[in-house]
Amino acid sequence: MAYLLDIQYYNTFILKGKNDSNVVEFHVEESRIKGGFNDASVDLGVRAHATAEFSGKEERPNALIHSGIFNSKTGVNNINQFSIGQNITKALDSQDGSIQKLYAEDTNLNVFQEEKVSWIAIDKDIIYTAEGSPQVTAANQVFGQTVSYNGNYGIGKNPESFAYYAGRKYFVDKPKGAVLRLSRDGITEISNYGMRSYFLKELKPSTIKQIHGAWDIEKRNYILSYQTPNGSGVLEGPTLAFDESANGWVSFYDYYPKFGGSIDGDFYTFHNGLLYKQHDASSNTFYGGDAIEASISIIINENPSVNKNFYTINYEGAETWDITSIASDLDTGVAIDAFNNAYQDNDTAIFVNSFKKFDGKYSANIINATPAKENEVIFGGDISGLKGYFLNVTLTNSSTNNELFSVSTNYNINTY
Repeated sequence: MAYLLDIQYYNTFILKGKNDSNVVEFHVEESRIKGGFNDASVDLGVRAHATAEFSGKEERPNALIHSGIFNSKTGVNNINQFSIGQNITKALDSQDGSIQKLYAEDTNLNVFQEEKVSWIAIDKDIIYTAEGSPQVTAANQVFGQTVSYNGNYGIGKNPESFAYYAGRKYFVDKPKGAVLRLSRDGITEISNYGMRSYFLKELKPSTIKQIHGAWDIEKRNYILSYQTPNGSGVLEGPTLAFDESANGWVSFYDYYPKFGGSIDGDFYTFHNGLLYKQHDASSNTFYGGDAIEASISIIINENPSVNKNFYTINYEGAETWDITSIASDLDTGVAIDAFNNAYQDNDTAIFVNSFKKFDGKYSANIINATPAKENEVIFGGDISGLKGYFLNVTLTNSSTNNELFSVSTNYNINTY
């Protein structure tokens, strides 16, 4: 369809476009600076004749890009400049998945992909000798060479599991069911320290929505909480602690943080949008709730190939610990109550179902509750001690005073 435009003046631009109703409109613009005859004219510049068939958004989840420099001391702020004339991009192997986490450390940039962890030299390049030794040389590029850490591990799609302290970086590779530590000696699978089967099973379900990691500077523990929706849709799940000094997983906690971190020697977590200071109230209380019962299960397995008769159980710690479950591989014992002052001066009672205090330790006789067995002369509750190769004990404490230092037993070796 033809349009007739009656222009009453000269030196103009005629621009064609569409309005919000998708109707063609024409716009007229003056081409002279002041509109006068022979005044300075607006230069249209070079016109591009190349066409792009795919002009939409392009996503490169495995690539990095950097802007110009920022220097507050000299007033230079070029962070909104991305010069295509410079080498400002860095692409990593797309087979290792998207980049989920970046962490700058010294003059290196740690890059966490879904299935790989690498580091990139910042403001320097690395040249290797014929023997394979790296030689670091300065360069005028932001991103240097990419070097991958040994091990086929990444951070999955859970960058919220990352935590850092004193050169050690902790994170979770959910698809592989592994909890990892990155330090000077490379990547170590810390879930192998007594918990490999547990994490392989627990981290696999697709119902896990978030895996939060944080560093507890007061306890010196890496706190890990993997959470799934409960019946009300609220995210809850086990929270565990990894202790570097013990080189193992030392505790389960009954709180579910949404985020956490340490500042000035204190450990803080978020819950329901509120900030809480941990270790600032009575033990076993979290987010203003009531005290939660503490429990610990241990296996006493000294001389595992020898059949024994366990006849006492002893511990050092607070006087408020109960034994709710005690059993060997052959027999079952009666639960043992916490220390009771009523028995403190009662030396005539040989078998009491409570701990007694001797020389700063708490001790109790183990009373057998196993049903009678064939050919037993004295059996069941008429005898003390449990026969077996090992002893499985569960201690609980509902008090806020829950210190526990050691647990031991006295036994005789069966000669039959």
